[in-house]
Formats: sequence, structure tokens, C-alpha cells
Amino acid sequence: MKLVILLVCVALCSCQRPFYAGRRPIGFPTIQPSGVASRSSVDPLPPQLNGDKEYANRLDSLPIDQQPFWYINREKYNELMKNPKTYSQRPNGFIDNNGV
Repeated sequence: MKLVILLVCVALCSCQRPFYAGRRPIGFPTIQPSGVASRSSVDPLPPQLNGDKEYANRLDSLPIDQQPFWYINREKYNELMKNPKTYSQRPNGFIDNNGV
């Protein structure tokens, strides 16, 4: 009987969150970014170039009207990536004590 109660408690606890949703709460990932974007350098390359400095030099040699849009605005994109927007979670109606 004790085993049945224990198994029921374990089943109830594991059913609180579906297995495909993961075990961590929703939010930013805990894995630190790695790769070209996380390295500090004098002239950071846009992520679209995949670290190809030669391709960046070819794009620099093109006239401004023939360069890709993302390459022209790479400084603005870098600023936006440094300060990402975060959104607050919606209040949960089931645990909101002020509404009842």
C-alpha cells in the first residue's frame, strides 16, 4: 500500500510539467554563447559572414549602394544584440489573489 501511495505521488509530481517542455523554467537559455560572436576583436564581423574576413574585405570594396543591407547596418544590429528586449510574463489568473 505504501508503494502504491509513493508511486501515485511520484506520478502526480512528474505530471506537473510535460516532458517535452524541459525541466528548467521558461526564459533565457543557461548555455553561454560560443563562437565568433562571443570573441572580442577590434573589428567584429557580422554573424552572417561566419568569420570570413576575406568576404568582409570584398564587401567593403563594393560601393555603398551595392552592399547588402545587413552589412551596411551592422553597427546597429550589434547594438540591438547587446541589449535584447525582454517581455514580462502574463499574469496567471489561477494564482492571482487580487482578482478574487
